[in-house]
Amino acid sequence: MTSAGDTSKGVASACRRTLRDEWRAASVGMGVVLVVMTRLFRLWELHPRVPVAASNDAVQEMARFKNMLVSGWYSTSDLVGVPYGQDLRDHHVGDPLHMAVSWLLVNLTGEPALTLNLFFFGSYFTVFLGAYAGSRMLDIGQWSAVSVGVLYTFLPFHVVHGPSHLLLSSYGAVPLFVALAVRQMGDRPLVDSLPGIRSWRTWLGWVRQPAHLAAIVIVLLGATTGIYYAVFMVATLLFSGIVAGLAHADRRRTSVALAMSLGTGTVVGAQFVPIWWFQRQVGSNSWIVQRGLHDIEYFSLRLSDLVLPVNGHRFQVLADLQNESRELWPLGEHAEAIGLVGLVGLVLLVVVASARLVRGLAGGRHGAMALIAGAVFVLGTVGGGATVLGVFGLTYLRAWGRISVVVAFCAFAAVGIGLDRVRSRLRGSSALFVVALVVTIGVLDTNPRFPFVPYDHMANAWASEKAFVHRVEDLLGEDAEIFQLPIVPFPENPPVYRMSDYDHLLAYLHSDTLGWSYGGVKGRASDWQQRLAGLSADELAEAVAGVGFDGLWLDRFGYGGELAEIETLLGLPALEGDNGRLAVYDLRPVRAALVEDLGSDVVERDAAALIEPVTVGLREGFYGLELGADRRFSWAPERAEIRLQNPTTDTRSVLFSFVAASAVEGQWVLDVEGLPAISRFPLTTDGTFVDLAIEVPSGGLSLNLRTDAPRLETTDPREIRFRILDPLIEPAFD
Repeated sequence: MTSAGDTSKGVASACRRTLRDEWRAASVGMGVVLVVMTRLFRLWELHPRVPVAASNDAVQEMARFKNMLVSGWYSTSDLVGVPYGQDLRDHHVGDPLHMAVSWLLVNLTGEPALTLNLFFFGSYFTVFLGAYAGSRMLDIGQWSAVSVGVLYTFLPFHVVHGPSHLLLSSYGAVPLFVALAVRQMGDRPLVDSLPGIRSWRTWLGWVRQPAHLAAIVIVLLGATTGIYYAVFMVATLLFSGIVAGLAHADRRRTSVALAMSLGTGTVVGAQFVPIWWFQRQVGSNSWIVQRGLHDIEYFSLRLSDLVLPVNGHRFQVLADLQNESRELWPLGEHAEAIGLVGLVGLVLLVVVASARLVRGLAGGRHGAMALIAGAVFVLGTVGGGATVLGVFGLTYLRAWGRISVVVAFCAFAAVGIGLDRVRSRLRGSSALFVVALVVTIGVLDTNPRFPFVPYDHMANAWASEKAFVHRVEDLLGEDAEIFQLPIVPFPENPPVYRMSDYDHLLAYLHSDTLGWSYGGVKGRASDWQQRLAGLSADELAEAVAGVGFDGLWLDRFGYGGELAEIETLLGLPALEGDNGRLAVYDLRPVRAALVEDLGSDVVERDAAALIEPVTVGLREGFYGLELGADRRFSWAPERAEIRLQNPTTDTRSVLFSFVAASAVEGQWVLDVEGLPAISRFPLTTDGTFVDLAIEVPSGGLSLNLRTDAPRLETTDPREIRFRILDPLIEPAFD
């Protein structure tokens, strides 16, 4: 009988042997990655402490890193979303391993911009290692595996998502779980069976077997490096397990796949426990994620996205092919191309797998990868499996086109197998030349141009923004609080004129002490800012000065023709940016005048009424917000609950209104319960305006809605009887 100590020594010995055998080829491969990356991205021109990208989601990523410096973790900060601060537990990042690495990097460097650069460029090495290891798991030769790793690392997916979708650019776990799935379908699975319900010693011995430990590590990597990759892994493993169970007439193969999927689900579910606990305490937030079937279709995977040339190809005739495809709908993310070499790999998969099938041979590696690539394509394509899941309400994940990275690895692995065949027939420099030629063609084909704003231009803009924020500190004081215009909901808001989403967060990155109004999560306390809508610029300035803001930040890129009137009402700014985009107004004299005219008690009372509004939440029964004809609405069954949340210790008087409409033609009624008396309203498909005067106690009040309207007969599996549109709570000023 083998002891636990002997098993541990065996695992350690196997690890040392693997490292000894693989380190040379892997090191050469990483050297190639460094050379290619240096040339493609002109790293000799890089300003390390200036981000390679500073717009859209890249800014939000850096803001998360800044939160880690301010509060210790990415989810909270007192310096944004002032006066309530920012709490991102509604806007969860399902990448605990990536966030842990980011935390380490930002605490070592102290700079969010440098952390972004290190993570992004470092991801090229981790993706290579994942692809190299995955290739070796499939018995691809070392130098062919290096080729696969380099080709896979420089997919357009990597740089298109790149700094903006920073965590998505670290997709090194994908080749590992694809290779695991292929192995599970073949004659040499990493895990052929589970030990059953036995003693913990039996399980410990099972886990310590190198192949089993490797499978566990792969599952953990897939489950902790992104919710998309975790879901893709579950889909891949389940499919491979079912196919393997049928092909080998072995239910244990399917049981292993189910166990791996269950383990993945457990790890992913554990990541959402803090969100569940948070929302259990303060209520769910139906505004934070607003995604529907149209989003899934828009970001689906098309065959043309995979096989057509990359956007901006160096040969104009090929670039024109891609441009013509943009006339088609849906547009997607334009990150799915696998290039000419990848296309050859797909053809090899189909041809070889088909030939083996016709000849009555086992599918082998080609057959397994062809099945996996085909299955995930069907899942992610337009009108495919993801859309079917969306019909049943699973719309949280919308960008299923990202599953292209699974197809891409299958394609490049087929190329790697082909290179092994070539190398077996050629010797020495001839074989090396062929491998180098394939890699060169593949990389140049999928990486046609420099993808970033010129580094010097970015450095100048970064320095200018930083200097302007420091001037604000000098003017208003290091601990001043700044209200930012235009008012932009956070997160995920469309561009406002020439402003990109998250532009307001750039100021936060340049100061360790100033407080900023932008960044509070929509659907929570930060919604008080929406109550300023309709005020003139001078009235708004008085309102936020009364709240306690010391300055007003104006981003001129966020306005159209109305900008001239706004600036006329505000007067001359105290500061202006070098490029004329930004202006700051001193609100301290405005507040002093308010206190002198109204008294401090009145100013504080009005401020409290403004920033502590009663909020509305759609609770049990409602199916989530949808958007149609520029109106937000939510369908509901026979019964549904609306929760009015009062954050203060006092009872608040509010006017709550919404439009209610039935799904079926006819004359029906809607009862609103939870008030001193039941309120009854007529209900038709045309809609009824519901207006309620309500006293909301501290902590909140639940309104229960009930209708006698019949269920809509439709293919939609939901019980749809009525909907509410445009819920609104009017300001509770005295």
